[in-house]
Amino acid sequence: MSDAKKNKQLTVKGRLVLKTFARTTKSESLGVYLETEDGSFLIRPAGGNPFTDNPLAKLAGKFIEATGRRSDYVFFASSWREIPEPEA
Repeated sequence: MSDAKKNKQLTVKGRLVLKTFARTTKSESLGVYLETEDGSFLIRPAGGNPFTDNPLAKLAGKFIEATGRRSDYVFFASSWREIPEPEA
């Protein structure tokens, strides 16, 4: 994959939820997921240490808009902000 595609910045909107990651493995832990119209994927701050607490966990249940890049099943957020809950 070219560097341009790897570093493409995306803006996504969705709801943050806490779910078990890597169930039944030694790496099992509570992960922060962003549920969007296009699916659900792990989200964490870009450049952050994956072995420390995720600061986005405190926003669980809230809706956010995040900008960053997606790699496989993880969205690396360079910035985010809380947004109002969309109307159903």
